[in-house]
Amino acid sequence: MKIIKSTYGSYESYILQNPVTGDEVHILPGLGGIIRQLKLSKENQSFAVIDTPEDPAVFGDNPKYGSTFLFPWPSRIKDGVYAYQGNTYQLPINEPEKQAAIHGIVHHETFEVVEEWSTIASAGIRLRYQHDGSYPGYPFPFQFEIRYDLLSSGKLDISPQALNTGTEPMPVALGWHPYFQLPGGTVDDWTIYFPAKNQILLDDELMMPAGVEPFEASEGYKLKGRSLDAIYELNEGGYLTQLVSAKQGVTLNLEYQRGEGNVNYQVVYTFPDRERVAMEPLTANVDAFNNGEGLFILKPEEVYQTTYQVYLS
Repeated sequence: MKIIKSTYGSYESYILQNPVTGDEVHILPGLGGIIRQLKLSKENQSFAVIDTPEDPAVFGDNPKYGSTFLFPWPSRIKDGVYAYQGNTYQLPINEPEKQAAIHGIVHHETFEVVEEWSTIASAGIRLRYQHDGSYPGYPFPFQFEIRYDLLSSGKLDISPQALNTGTEPMPVALGWHPYFQLPGGTVDDWTIYFPAKNQILLDDELMMPAGVEPFEASEGYKLKGRSLDAIYELNEGGYLTQLVSAKQGVTLNLEYQRGEGNVNYQVVYTFPDRERVAMEPLTANVDAFNNGEGLFILKPEEVYQTTYQVYLS
């Protein structure tokens, strides 16, 4: 296992690589610490399961939030306003068409590489971003880290964590925003399995929660001729989302931790080009800073952490 340092436009790129299998993870610390490309293999066949344009000018500064981490809130906060411990806060509106504050603070920030390692078993890096509490409407300092570990077994471990570096408890929630694909097939070839129990109904105008209805996908939801674009509340026992292509003989697995402060919701979105599916694990519901659904209160010097694992089978 090894680490290669390269560039992607103006950004430094760290490539975690398994030279035997060709598995690779391309990471951009200077652009939110995102995965720009992820190649995994099954039976000597390689799949670019996360991919972006090779031309940095086309990709730009990631305006669609691909692979970003959404912290300290995922999704939207209505009007950018929330009340906490007797105070009312106003966040910047960065989605004016929905009059919302969306996706938190860290998604496009510059991360520092604080650790890297390469052994027979794995190659990995640990990234860090320090927030000083100066963001308008969120006066809570924190340290946010992302640990990537590409294993020789063909699995990628991803561990984001936050440390409350202030003196007051802070409201937090977390999401990850990956767009997955299985090159050689399209959405119409795939079936998605995920442990939903309810679909969160959103109003059409502002995309805010407006009720729930039962939804079952743990036994498989065939995507041929169908689309999904919603947030789902997960059942108590589920911990795995799978994108299965019987045509290609491959399954993309996204495994996550469950329980308080971990993944309890998931967005699934099929792109109009029918070539990608967003499978976004979230710890909290839309507008959680107001409705409290999945919101976690992080105490001073407390660490908030979860782990995802991506692999093929």
